[in-house]
Amino acid sequence: MSSWTGGLSRAYHVLYIDVSDVLRPPGLDVLVVLLAMLGAILVSIQPVTSPIIASRIALDPTLIATALFLAIRSSAGLATLIQNGILSVYLTYPIHKVTVAVILFVSRVVIPSALILATPLATILILLGPTLYKGLDVILGMYLAFLFQSTLYGSIFILIAVRVKSQATSGILSVAAYFTYTALNLILTGIGGAMGNDVVRRVGEALYLPDIAYYAYSNLDHEVWQLTLVPTLTILVLVTYLAYMSRRFEVL
Repeated sequence: MSSWTGGLSRAYHVLYIDVSDVLRPPGLDVLVVLLAMLGAILVSIQPVTSPIIASRIALDPTLIATALFLAIRSSAGLATLIQNGILSVYLTYPIHKVTVAVILFVSRVVIPSALILATPLATILILLGPTLYKGLDVILGMYLAFLFQSTLYGSIFILIAVRVKSQATSGILSVAAYFTYTALNLILTGIGGAMGNDVVRRVGEALYLPDIAYYAYSNLDHEVWQLTLVPTLTILVLVTYLAYMSRRFEVL
């Protein structure tokens, strides 16, 4: 029991140190303020009463900011830890490599994504609360869809970071991977629609989970499997990352 408690305590210590590195100012603090202001401006310009529309207005631009934050601060920052030897210090703790890898995933992907995406939603709930409270379940569902999408991006970025181990290269490749993924989403959807190929179109649409969640809540045309594509891809990338960290990762 004491061994398990000691392991948990060490894991928490590493998590605390790494979260502090990711969230250190300037960075997330400035981004949160800007996104809160953006949320206030958007709902002031275009007041809405629909929870689905309010979620899209607040979270679509926020997801772009989140992806870029994950590419620059989380992914490139992880590569910096590798280059500076700090990750090797993490690995000297009596904790399994997979546990360290999970901690890095939580601290560099899940926590910042959850905080950044929640910021504009909190703003619009404060400003439009009386009209949106009745749709809190819809807002939560849309939030989770955006969070899954961000987690997929972040999983790809940290896999790139531990593979290339270079701050500049990791940041550049992560940003390139984000825009490539976005382009693939648009290209498949466009080609599928132009050719009348329903499968290709639906795969393209399913690459962006918030769209499918929007279709589901709006009772628009969609397939149930489309809701599972992004979570499935996230799991596959995460398993690949954990396997690489466990078996093939070597510190510099």
